[in-house]
Amino acid sequence: MILDPDRIYHELGVSGEDWADKKAAYQALDDLTKTVYADIMTDFIPACPTKAEAEVRALADGKYKAHLASKSAARRAWLLAEVKYHNLQTLAELRRSQESTRRAEMGMR
Repeated sequence: MILDPDRIYHELGVSGEDWADKKAAYQALDDLTKTVYADIMTDFIPACPTKAEAEVRALADGKYKAHLASKSAARRAWLLAEVKYHNLQTLAELRRSQESTRRAEMGMR
């Protein structure tokens, strides 16, 4: 197998950009968590006798649970993209080592 540094560089770049995009998507959702919670809680405040009850209802609200599920899915996608990037880095190193060994073997014969 012939080492193609341009292809490896391209694949690492694409994978790195995917990782960065997915991390940014997760962080955007994470940054919104308190805002989503506060928005939902303010909807419950007029109907609840105490702030504590409004907080509990907000935490149990379907919109908040959906936000947390989206955040969880985004985190998983980010972590999988990171794993793929690191796997490609490892593959590139293994291919480089393989090519070096092949060249050394050719010189020995």
